[in-house]
Amino acid sequence: MNRNNVTLRQLRAFVLVADKGSFVAAAETLALSQPALSHSIQQLEEQIGSALFHRTTRSVKLTGLGMGFLPTARHLLRQVDTSVADIQEAAARKRGRVVVACLPSIAFRLMPAVIAGEASRLGLRVVVRDVNLTAITTAVLDGQADLGIGSFETAAPSLDGVVIGRDRFYGAFPKSHPLAQKAEVSWADLQDHPFIAMTLEHGIRNLIDNAIAPHNVRLSIASEVSNLVTIYGLLEQGVGITALPGLALPPGDHPLLVYRPLKEPSLERTIRVVWRHGIGLSPAARTIVKAITNVISEGKVLNQDEGMTLSAAALSFAGEPATPKPRTGTGRQQGVHASQRTEA
Repeated sequence: MNRNNVTLRQLRAFVLVADKGSFVAAAETLALSQPALSHSIQQLEEQIGSALFHRTTRSVKLTGLGMGFLPTARHLLRQVDTSVADIQEAAARKRGRVVVACLPSIAFRLMPAVIAGEASRLGLRVVVRDVNLTAITTAVLDGQADLGIGSFETAAPSLDGVVIGRDRFYGAFPKSHPLAQKAEVSWADLQDHPFIAMTLEHGIRNLIDNAIAPHNVRLSIASEVSNLVTIYGLLEQGVGITALPGLALPPGDHPLLVYRPLKEPSLERTIRVVWRHGIGLSPAARTIVKAITNVISEGKVLNQDEGMTLSAAALSFAGEPATPKPRTGTGRQQGVHASQRTEA
């Protein structure tokens, strides 16, 4: 006799008949007909190879074997019910909670707009982990984050992703600084002024060093810091000048600072959303990606230059039309630029 075909329905029927002491009462509780319940118990007894109940016209009592089997049946059902409840709870949390691992220089401007907008409207809980690129990759691969946002030029083979745009670099100066009077500034213009740099392990520092080296530009580094807030404090005190991507700049018109587009070379960083290869995104995580594309395309994060849009790949991923309307920028000129690439 094959004893591996015992079903949860049979176990529930057995426990309920034992508890009720009646096939009629158990059938009513399970919303089954009495013949269907009796058949289920008979199948269980056949698979076990012995009767579990003494049946009379007046009562139903457990046999000795039935009494011994009852605690086991209860335990099995309790384990299954608990496991299913845990999975359902985890799935519910997953649907309504999204963990985003993000570069601080991107999270600073992007995530508040996303959380205050679409995430708040839909009741999604967004957890933002401000970490470097290496930690973003690790968090996503280990399942500690649902998605990552960083300046990835290419995604690792173990990650899937989509380019959402390109973030231009700007010179940041105290309003009293001579370079603040210029409409555009070249990297060579920065050479003769004290420069506040990010530390060597920072992605922004690496991008700058690699971009200016072929142009023989040598910055006069006066201070090195690892935190953007410290840079803003030093700028406000007039300690020096710096260069930062648009998403890392304070929003609005700063009372003490101004920002100017940098040229020769014009430097941008690729902004990419990534997730685990082959796993896909939960509905909540996909909603967050769509919200990110919306806040950028609608100019809620940065004032975009005329004709600048999100990448076609990002719009396609978010389910938007592939050719969005261009927007005209206002105020200072800064923005996440369209990526001409369509790679994911």
